Amino acid sequence: MRFRHRRAVAKPQVATDSKEMVSLTCLEEGKSGVIAYTHGGCGLVRRLAEMGLTPGVEVKLLRKCPFRGPLEIEVRGTALALGYGVASKVFVKPSRTEANG
Repeated sequence: MRFRHRRAVAKPQVATDSKEMVSLTCLEEGKSGVIAYTHGGCGLVRRLAEMGLTPGVEVKLLRKCPFRGPLEIEVRGTALALGYGVASKVFVKPSRTEANG
């Protein structure tokens, strides 16, 4: 059944460079990136901000445990461990590494 008089639903605005952003769980070990945004409830976003995970901060993935285990990251010179579910809600823009010669 089609709705004739239904108003067109506006499509959400998506940033043009959102394709470059990946979840923290998608980074490879040893790679770094800059936090773009965090996706979650008010409590989670506040907790991440208290740990120093705010937009614009560089983060490096130190180690990933297998089978969706926790991730060890380095933020502001401090090593932190995040659960897989929480880490999947942190989106980063991966840093590009320059090839030498």
